[in-house]
Amino acid sequence: MRRVVQVGVALWVACGLMGDATAQPATSSESPLKTSQRISLDLKGVDILDVLKLLSQQSGLNFIAGRNVSGRVTIFVNDVDVWEAFELLIGANDLAYEQQGDIVTVMTARDYELIYGEKFQERKETFTQTLQYAKVAQAATVLNQIKSAVGRVVADEATNTLIITDVPARLAEMRELVAQLDRPTETRVYNLNYANAEKLKESVQGLLSPIGTFTFDARTNKVIVSDLKEGLPRIDQLLRAFDSPEGQVLIEAKIVKVDLTNEMDLGIDWQQVLSGVDTTARGNFRVLSDIVGGSATGVALKLLTAPRGNTQVIIEALKKITRTDTLSNPRLMVSNNQEARILVGTREAVVTVTTTVPATGSTVSSPEIQYVDVGTKLYVTPNIKHDGHIQIKIRPEVSSSTVETFQTNRIPIVSSTEAETNVLVKSGSTLIIGGLIETKDTRTDNRVPILGDIPVLGIPFRGSTDIKKKTELVVFLTPQIVLPDGTPSTDPAAALRDSLPPAYRQAVRQRLQDHLASQFLSLSLPKGSVVVSFVLNRDGRFVGSQEVTSPEGEPFVTAATVALAQAQPFPPFPSETPADEVRFRLAVDYAP
Repeated sequence: MRRVVQVGVALWVACGLMGDATAQPATSSESPLKTSQRISLDLKGVDILDVLKLLSQQSGLNFIAGRNVSGRVTIFVNDVDVWEAFELLIGANDLAYEQQGDIVTVMTARDYELIYGEKFQERKETFTQTLQYAKVAQAATVLNQIKSAVGRVVADEATNTLIITDVPARLAEMRELVAQLDRPTETRVYNLNYANAEKLKESVQGLLSPIGTFTFDARTNKVIVSDLKEGLPRIDQLLRAFDSPEGQVLIEAKIVKVDLTNEMDLGIDWQQVLSGVDTTARGNFRVLSDIVGGSATGVALKLLTAPRGNTQVIIEALKKITRTDTLSNPRLMVSNNQEARILVGTREAVVTVTTTVPATGSTVSSPEIQYVDVGTKLYVTPNIKHDGHIQIKIRPEVSSSTVETFQTNRIPIVSSTEAETNVLVKSGSTLIIGGLIETKDTRTDNRVPILGDIPVLGIPFRGSTDIKKKTELVVFLTPQIVLPDGTPSTDPAAALRDSLPPAYRQAVRQRLQDHLASQFLSLSLPKGSVVVSFVLNRDGRFVGSQEVTSPEGEPFVTAATVALAQAQPFPPFPSETPADEVRFRLAVDYAP
């Protein structure tokens, strides 16, 4: 039943607030706080007691007004539940109420606080729930974030029980949240092959639900994840993405010392060198940049790239111009983002002595030996890109030493020339680095035997010659991406995306062939062939549509389409497969 009451001030005086004798109360089966009556009110300056009487007549609710309840109210509502109208009236006029069974006692907010010791707006209820699946400590952490200022959450871990006290509106929200949290969880164990379990903790916890847990075993590098079932696929995807094998880089270096002639006072003239190379080979080289860096003042790094195998072409061209000497030709494997270090030289020992005078007065000397690397050094840090390129951080250095003595200690004085740069090259290309110039002054003594050794008189028979020699260090660097299985690759991303074991591919082919043969046989089709192309996800199900072609026409295409639908799902991908989706293209011949 629905009643609409619209009463103005004059109408209230004339009618004496007489209610409709036919008004029906709420049914006894309903809670006193829920009525089936809706009402519209248009009241201005009406006594609060009269309004309560009207609401009681319209809804069947029983109101008792306290002695301090007085005043006039104004309320305009349209088509609302009677109880909602009552609560609006209470909230707007600093009133309170207490419900006991079917009786609702209305009082002022001050009287409510004096009787119950708390403000009406902060009235609290208590809810107790024993959790079956979620851990009470984790649930309490979440609930404490949404409780009101007067709310309280108690976690009894012994019985896994929550005790929640809060205002009714907030308590209802918290009860719904508890129901969502207290659901069955699933636990999965992941064996990580490449990623570090401890370093993944922060990334995984960001995807867990409030009751999810992440633990790991550092000894076996295993991860244990417990969470709601619907959240685990995201964890699977993240762990697969991080636990993928990184390629390595095979670095082939050739370090060549080149004598600089008078015409090469500023370093090697690469235009002259390349002019000695035939036109076809010359087109393979590309000057990237001229870079000045480190302490190589006035000297540039000339960076050129060329396909692998052209290193010897450049060296032969250099030999036609000047003398060359190959100092080192190392080959080493380095993991992605790790530094490789090449040294061609010596380690100079430096002895330092620490002297201490203890309280006894006797002097104690403690010698310590430190080593300094002197010679040609090359530091290379590769970073593999997914398009087959390598970002290389290169720091070549040339150092030399002169020895001085101080209080019988041998002290090497090291002078060095170095530069540092970053360059992007394609896997398998050769990077040529030049510009590290070293100048040495040498003096040669010439004398006539016996006569040149005579003091004063032997001066005409002896002499010396000063020679200044300049050399430039040229580094030929060839980085090659090597996949975890040892296979060189210029496109590591493509190889990793399709890294399914041959046994799995054979299982897919065999399953498909069986279904195709059965379907062709049931339709009594003649000899023929089909080519099918499709994409499978990790669960062995199709992604997108399938392509089927056959030179025998529509009957074979239709039969193969049906066979594909019957063959899925295929077996799931092996757990160690990093790919989420893999394309298959199979040709099948049929002969009845």
